[in-house]
Amino acid sequence: MTDPAVSVVLEDDPTPLVLTVGRTLRAGTRDPESRRLLTSLRESVVVRSKDDPQSVTIRFGEGRVWVGHGSASDADLVLTVDLADRFAVESVTGAEPDAPLVADVLRVLRPPLPHWRNAAARFWELTSQDPGMPRELVVVCEEEELVLGGGLPRYVLCGEAEKLARVLSGTDVFLDEVYTGSLAVRGTMTQLSVMAGASLKVRFHA
Repeated sequence: MTDPAVSVVLEDDPTPLVLTVGRTLRAGTRDPESRRLLTSLRESVVVRSKDDPQSVTIRFGEGRVWVGHGSASDADLVLTVDLADRFAVESVTGAEPDAPLVADVLRVLRPPLPHWRNAAARFWELTSQDPGMPRELVVVCEEEELVLGGGLPRYVLCGEAEKLARVLSGTDVFLDEVYTGSLAVRGTMTQLSVMAGASLKVRFHA
């Protein structure tokens, strides 16, 4: 569960990046160290993509974090990051790269990944009742297997532990990892489309 003492508020018409950052910050409220930082930070921070014009402004303050699109001119810190690599920093404006503020902001943008089993269980909890979802999801990690739900149709997802955790928690994009071969799946093309939609739901709204 997220911590009700930490409120993550998004702009009224959020962009995909705002939704992604919001989901990441909410995930941080489930981690004690990230939660501590979310309640103690008071700065405004711009997070900017290194690859395209996407950017967001995050305003921290007294247990409330606001996220909106664009780059605010009054930001205390600007981070240019790799959005495909969990906000890995490319450049920093407004502080030295090794400044405590940079480290603190990166900590809340990169909360610890859940165990792949926990990520899978939460994924299933959030998406299993959506139209078209399989009745049974089988997640395979090396020689371990987790069966969620029961019955037919069935969908099978295989991968290594960190990749499963990243995809099922919404950190990485499901279709990207399937197409690059980082994940193996067994099911129909229709199921692939449904799973892709479920993945985006978790990525943007979990």
